[in-house]
Amino acid sequence: MMTILYEACLGGLMLCGKLIIIVIPLLAIFEVLRYVKVFRDLGSRTEPMMRCIGLRKSAVLPLFTGIFLGIAYGAGIIIRSAATGQMDKRELFLTGLFLATCHAVIEDVLIFVVLGGDAVVMLGLRLALAILLTGLLARLWKPRDGSINTEV
Repeated sequence: MMTILYEACLGGLMLCGKLIIIVIPLLAIFEVLRYVKVFRDLGSRTEPMMRCIGLRKSAVLPLFTGIFLGIAYGAGIIIRSAATGQMDKRELFLTGLFLATCHAVIEDVLIFVVLGGDAVVMLGLRLALAILLTGLLARLWKPRDGSINTEV
């Protein structure tokens, strides 16, 4: 009985160590990238793709934060964007829908790869479902003026 308990604790500690090795570098890399010009310019570069799912350039930072680091970290950015008026209710909802379906893709995929999962299948299915659901709702829930505002 003690051997099983010992092995379970050791296995849990090893998994925690693997998670720490994955999550902490991702957080550090993201914090550094926030100050790199290329990363800050992603809004302009990804705007055509984001318009397909009903989002403007103002949703880039919350969306990418949630995609790469998780919904909790992304939620903080979303709340700040809402408080400052950068995103309207529709855009906040669409961003939340996208992130509910497809959040922490780098972190989660790396964690599940460590556990034996297929990265391409996991990433592809989550991304496809998020784009499909968000794009569909964006078309059903039209902006008040009938077009997507591309100004920030």
